[in-house]
Amino acid sequence: MKEFAVYTGLRLVLFAAAFAVLWFALNNWLTIFPVLLLALIVSSILSIFVLRAARDRLAGTIEQRASRMSARIESARRAEDDD
Repeated sequence: MKEFAVYTGLRLVLFAAAFAVLWFALNNWLTIFPVLLLALIVSSILSIFVLRAARDRLAGTIEQRASRMSARIESARRAEDDD
């Protein structure tokens, strides 16, 4: 689950960076809540492009775990059928 922690950490860093930039740019015109919402939207859009490699690694890890789990379930089912 290292990839999950890395991806989540990168998402948080990207959100914090977007918030900091927007806060310094818009704090005279907007309160904190709209800036938080804008930072959430901006960081979500940026993460699609910026974090593609980390997301692909995470997806690969999840796929491997799912296939191992499916193989174990299938072998247990076959063993049960043999009994």
